Amino acid sequence: MTDDYNLSITGATLRRPDTLATACLYLELGDWVEVRRRIVTDNLYQLNSEASLKRFAGDIIGRLRNLSDDEIAFLVNSHSDDQSAMLWVAICRTYSFVSGLSAAVLRDGFERGIPTYTEGAFEAYFEQEAEMRPELRRLSLRSHKKVRTQIFRILVECGMVAEDGTITPIHPSPAFAHVIDAAHQDDLDLFPGVTLR
Repeated sequence: MTDDYNLSITGATLRRPDTLATACLYLELGDWVEVRRRIVTDNLYQLNSEASLKRFAGDIIGRLRNLSDDEIAFLVNSHSDDQSAMLWVAICRTYSFVSGLSAAVLRDGFERGIPTYTEGAFEAYFEQEAEMRPELRRLSLRSHKKVRTQIFRILVECGMVAEDGTITPIHPSPAFAHVIDAAHQDDLDLFPGVTLR
């Protein structure tokens, strides 16, 4: 994860089936360039537009490249909360804004007895970050709303938040905590209501 905010989250949401198919293809081929080529030539995501196919492939590959090979294998072979947790880790490593939001709003808020994720909580966090991150201040109103909407959709798709905004903690297994790369132990603190260390 870089120090600069990656704001391409305005593109794909979680796209779980496509992400898993891409991860499987990488484990088979071991080469991200070849994975991208196969996604496009075989229309792996079954999309009508080649432009959308390339854009989603770029988003999904970009996220998966932030996982180690062991973490990708775990993602492919896991189910339920473990799979959702690894997908969330990939999202958070790619988008540092989301990682900070997860820790400050979801985890810390939940621990302070705030059981819901609200639009107001997002906006408060956004404004706080925008004071230090000029790229956030430069977002158009349309892009700002798209970021907010996409993050909420991903939270719901990961099972971290219900449609009504209720925080719904997921419970990764000890095997999940064990496979997390030693350089990324802070990822274990992304999940509200659970202790993984």
